[in-house]
Amino acid sequence: MNIGKIFEEEIKKSVPQGYFYYRFKDNAASFGTGEGTRFTSHNICDCMVMGEYLYLLELKSHKGSSIPFNCIRKNQIEEMSKVFHQKIKPYFVLNFREKEKTFAIEAKELKNFMETTERKSIPFDWCRENGIEIIGTKKKVKYNYNLKEFFDTTLGQA
Repeated sequence: MNIGKIFEEEIKKSVPQGYFYYRFKDNAASFGTGEGTRFTSHNICDCMVMGEYLYLLELKSHKGSSIPFNCIRKNQIEEMSKVFHQKIKPYFVLNFREKEKTFAIEAKELKNFMETTERKSIPFDWCRENGIEIIGTKKKVKYNYNLKEFFDTTLGQA
């Protein structure tokens, strides 16, 4: 299993009891094949979690101290940053594997950064300054993330 899928599985297993979790289907089916593919769907994000709010979460796990912009599909940053509803919270959850740190960044804040910087990647230090750290506890090899604390932190934020 690739590292990204492992991170997704860790997040899924970290969802607090009583919350609803749904992972959107990856696009495996399409009309046509290979270079001749004529249709593919692009999900707004990887998953959603429903508690008091609906969280739209795009999960990214990357080696190194920055995450390249090209790891985020244009439709994801565009669509998620357009969500303006009191009860829906769109976040990019960025995991820096080597640093063993994970941050949630509001979609509109990430879009603004991407549009105003000369950089081609999202640096770890920017995430630490502008995001909400999601505390992860390593259990031998895999992590358990304190999503309950993250969800509680975002209550009441517009």
